[in-house]
Amino acid sequence: MHLKSQTLKPCLSYLRQRTRYVFSMTVFIYNGIQDPINVHVQLGDDDLGNRTLALNNNENWSFCQTVTTLFYAHFYWNSKIAFFDVFDINTSQKYCTRWKYRKERRCFWMVKEDGFYLADHLYTFPGG
Repeated sequence: MHLKSQTLKPCLSYLRQRTRYVFSMTVFIYNGIQDPINVHVQLGDDDLGNRTLALNNNENWSFCQTVTTLFYAHFYWNSKIAFFDVFDINTSQKYCTRWKYRKERRCFWMVKEDGFYLADHLYTFPGG
């Protein structure tokens, strides 16, 4: 699991310059199904691109969260398609790790056959 550890310092300097609500955040999307899935993540006009995830592989990205940060994603596997917001301020407050001084916050998505799961750490989700 590779984390972009360079994110924390820019977020702290952004906070000092802008005096806004800012956290260093990393979001993970794990594939928990046998078939590969394609994930396409975007933030407004910023396109993080398409990624193909094999079973138990993940896509992750780090960023400086503000109250307006919104990431959304398309998921494709076999003939199934899903599209929804994978990160916003409500997601952050309800499901992600809590902020601790000088520590990065994290959210974990797991794609399973029976749905999408979100938590503050990588649980053993239903079905394994």
